[in-house]
Amino acid sequence: MSLFLPIVPALLWLIFLFSLFLLCLHYRLLALAGCCCALSLWLWQVQQHQWQSKQLLHLSEPWLQGQVVGIRQQDQDFSRFLWQIDEGPYRGYLVRLRWQEAPELLGQGQRWWLKLRCKAVRAPANPGSVYAEANAYVLGILANCLVKEALLLDPVWDHRQQLYQRLKAKIGDFSAFALITALTLGERPFSDELWLGLQATALGHLISISGFHIGLLFGWVYGLMVILSKSHALLLLCRQLAPFVALSAAWYYSLLAGFAIPTLRALVALALAVYLMQQHRRLSYSQSWLLVCGLLLLLNPLWVMSISFWLTVYAVALIFLFVWRYPLLDHNFKGRFLLAVKFQVLMTLLMSAPTLLFFHGIAPLALVSNLIFVPWCSLLVIPYLLIALLLELVLPAEMLWHWQLAELILAPLYHWLLYGAAMDYWWLLPAQTMVSALLIALLLAAAFFLPVPASKRCLALLLLPFTYLLWPKAPQWQLHLMDVGQGTALLLQKGDRGLLYDVGPVYGSFNATEAYVLPYLHYQGIRQLDYLVLSHADSDHTGAFAEVLKAYPQVKLIADFDTGFLQQPCHALPAAYLNAQLRTFRSTAARQDSNDSSCVLAVAVDGWTILLTGDISTKVEAELLTRVPELKTDLLLLGHHGSKGSSHLRFLAQVQPLVALNSAAANNAYGHPSKEVQARLSLLQIPLFNTAELGAIRLTITEQQLAIWPYRQQTLPFWLQKQ
Repeated sequence: MSLFLPIVPALLWLIFLFSLFLLCLHYRLLALAGCCCALSLWLWQVQQHQWQSKQLLHLSEPWLQGQVVGIRQQDQDFSRFLWQIDEGPYRGYLVRLRWQEAPELLGQGQRWWLKLRCKAVRAPANPGSVYAEANAYVLGILANCLVKEALLLDPVWDHRQQLYQRLKAKIGDFSAFALITALTLGERPFSDELWLGLQATALGHLISISGFHIGLLFGWVYGLMVILSKSHALLLLCRQLAPFVALSAAWYYSLLAGFAIPTLRALVALALAVYLMQQHRRLSYSQSWLLVCGLLLLLNPLWVMSISFWLTVYAVALIFLFVWRYPLLDHNFKGRFLLAVKFQVLMTLLMSAPTLLFFHGIAPLALVSNLIFVPWCSLLVIPYLLIALLLELVLPAEMLWHWQLAELILAPLYHWLLYGAAMDYWWLLPAQTMVSALLIALLLAAAFFLPVPASKRCLALLLLPFTYLLWPKAPQWQLHLMDVGQGTALLLQKGDRGLLYDVGPVYGSFNATEAYVLPYLHYQGIRQLDYLVLSHADSDHTGAFAEVLKAYPQVKLIADFDTGFLQQPCHALPAAYLNAQLRTFRSTAARQDSNDSSCVLAVAVDGWTILLTGDISTKVEAELLTRVPELKTDLLLLGHHGSKGSSHLRFLAQVQPLVALNSAAANNAYGHPSKEVQARLSLLQIPLFNTAELGAIRLTITEQQLAIWPYRQQTLPFWLQKQ
């Protein structure tokens, strides 16, 4: 229900659910009682999180004690890390910290007394991008804070930080260093090329310590202990100790990974398995799956807001379904090999449904990658890296041979990722709905798991709605104002083609083009980007535009300032684009590098007009009205993000927009949109749609109507997008 509730229910709902839970227990309606219990726990945790966050934000630069719980990430200006409060009512909660000129000795495990300036967790909200607010609930993060003053209480690094620093100093120049730290310590200092390679090869699940890795280590240790117990009568005790030793090894691996949430889920499942083994109890696959899911949600109901939770639950269900449907009958090498190949093929195909839903594309190399590198990593890479890590603890500090061998073993995987990145093997598909992705999953499951006589009938039934969903529809014009924070990025789309006006900001190491704009283009299924218009030279509009040129090599770059790339001026835009009419304007009196030099773009499509004004001031607005006195518009993108120096009353009154759009960050330091502009819009009764409150804004344009869809006002996918 967390996926469908439009708002967080009031406390009355919590009381009602708890009463219903007691009533169901009395009448032995256990399934319904379990649902009521789960919802009650979920609501209670949500309200606790919101209450503690509100209380912390009301404090004015408080002094708090806590411990660094993550290895810091260094930007150009700030160090970023997670910090756990260990005193007062906020004990156990996390805050995400930024610290300018942080000391070099800052590391995980240290305890500090910090003076903080905090603000609510708030990030741009766009389809196809990470849900920052949901992530905060799942991790227990109350706020984003800036360190103002600090006092060190305990300077000692913990074991994980010490190992990371030792590896960084020793093998930081190795080409496979990022892969080594990812598979041993859960830290992924990947280059953009490696990230692209992981996407193109669909091997991200292998290069992130998860339940797969924890379970693999448990299985290896347990198997070795059993083999030892069979080798000599004196070692029979190893058989009894095997589950506990294996569980201890899994716990240590989770510690090395910083007790990331996927490792915690795996530990809970393994602990349950060990307990059932000791009690000599056997459960069916469905019972085991339901028991683990229930136990996980009992421990932390907020995990339902995590995409990784649902991916894990789905993957485990597929594994159990495969083992039930295809038991191992041929125990020789050939039989085991063929079953392993069949398993990898089915898992790759069946995991394509959530991949379509959450990541909006398919990696054609996924099947080959998994067939080769899942056994490679399972049988060789991961076991050896853990052995090498143990050797690091006992060998002299100057010894390097065990890491040189690790780099040699990782070389095939490393070069495969580089190959995938260079070829850019990733098929973009239009955004899938929950229904279409579910139908794909059911279709594939029916094809592989249903008995042969029944499968044809079921497949025919499943294909009917699936065919309707994928039936080609006539493309419509859409206008997308993306939520990129304090900047601008706007997409004019028809079908799989589009025109992009600005690409969002770059501030220090933050890159909105990569974080929001490119994922949004992928989500919308833009295969051909015809024009990239950079209105003017400010970094909150130009962003990392070179990344767009790289992703869409055939795009034509339009800019009136020197970009260092092949470009055309603003007036070179054609008068017609598909069946839309374009008209450009640029002040002749403005300096080339100023806001007033912005390329103003007017678009007429299906009887509606759109006016994009860049960052022009009231002076250029007056010039525009003088040169184009008949100018009118239905949709107006406010100049300079709603600054009081733009959107003059006379200008607004003459162009007479039906709707005003604005792109600005929540709680931005400039106060955009200004009170003056809001007052002018209110006076003229022009409704304002601002990305700071509404997230990304999509407008579907037909001859009959303009349909406006603000992302944060939707019910799906998460209620907390409205917070």
